[in-house]
Amino acid sequence: YSSAASDVYKRQPHKRYKSFAATVADWESVWLDCDPNQPLPEEGVISVWPEEMFAAAVCTDKPFFKMDVHDFCDLLGAHPDATIRVFPNGKNWTDTAAEDLLEDVLEELDRVE
Repeated sequence: YSSAASDVYKRQPHKRYKSFAATVADWESVWLDCDPNQPLPEEGVISVWPEEMFAAAVCTDKPFFKMDVHDFCDLLGAHPDATIRVFPNGKNWTDTAAEDLLEDVLEELDRVE
């Protein structure tokens, strides 16, 4: 991927978190490491990325799925206690409660819509 994308990928986890919320609101899609049409993984942790290339870089041995950002908000709202691993790059990430991420994504959606 491009050097700009590489720079985003190498940022500190809290900066990638902010980038995630803004990007998914702008592009209206989210990439997940689990099928959104199936029950949540037993461990209750879902990894999410703002773009396909980032998901592909981490999910080298398993599938990943694209989801509309509004459907993603519904998923977060339905599972407020789930742990969401935001924008992992294979080395570090930010884990947050679904309800907290939902609040941040909705705030960004209000900004762009």
